[in-house]
Amino acid sequence: MDIQSLETFLQVAHLENFTKTAEVMNYAQSTVTMQIKRLEQELGFPLFERIGRKNHLTAAGEAFLPQAAEILRILQKVRALNINSAEIQGTLRIGVLESIMFTAILAVLPQFSVQFPNIDVMLKIGQSTELLTLLKQNQLDFIYISNSMNTDKMLHCCYRRAEEIIFTAWSGHPLARRKKIPIAELLHYPFIVAEPSGRCYSRLQEIAGEQNITLRHSVIVDNIHAIATLQLNTDKISFLPAYSLEKQLNRGELVRLDVDLPPQIYYSQILYHNNKWIPPYMEAFIDLVRIARPEKAEI
Repeated sequence: MDIQSLETFLQVAHLENFTKTAEVMNYAQSTVTMQIKRLEQELGFPLFERIGRKNHLTAAGEAFLPQAAEILRILQKVRALNINSAEIQGTLRIGVLESIMFTAILAVLPQFSVQFPNIDVMLKIGQSTELLTLLKQNQLDFIYISNSMNTDKMLHCCYRRAEEIIFTAWSGHPLARRKKIPIAELLHYPFIVAEPSGRCYSRLQEIAGEQNITLRHSVIVDNIHAIATLQLNTDKISFLPAYSLEKQLNRGELVRLDVDLPPQIYYSQILYHNNKWIPPYMEAFIDLVRIARPEKAEI
């Protein structure tokens, strides 16, 4: 019973399709078929039965599923024993939001590369919904996203930091020096908004709905730095995580608006699949993130 066959079995069990598994794992379909047949011969019972276009687990396959995940974790741990960090080879696949990429990930990469010089880091920048899908398909080892607290029982949250979403404007904006700006007045200004699928956009829509106001979207752009630049010398407002605009706020290009509204809190978090074994280099990377941006339960 080898690591590759167990990994293939778990992937087929998740995707219910040999062809999709081959695509995800970058195998020929014949390789997937061979590995499953070899595992079935070793176990002495069939793992899958084909019904329609899907490969469903047999009763024996269902019973073996949690055991396979546990055996895989044990085999991977044994393989990693007594190996110096400088000698470990592999690839760490990280899914991350664009805003967090520049705020946290890039800051820890140099130190990680020194500690694990033979680990390749593959960064996938995307939106939360896309990254969550890729994580569940085992195409990513962990994801670092900002959203409401995770409630998916398939996923484990190993890092959580409370973040605040704030309203910002150009330093020369008419509202820049106002105190306790009524939210209804603020929402009548044009906004530059991020992607509609994101938490910031959905929360902004909720706030507008509570005020019975239809937002004016002058620009929708999927890039935090572009939003910050487009705000300069205009009357446009943004609603984004405070961490994503730290540089512009510190330089005085943008200002945080004092809005008569309670703090808008959500969480940046690192998630991985419950069945995932955490290799030492993945654990080290997450520890570096904790050092760079300490966990914070609330603001």
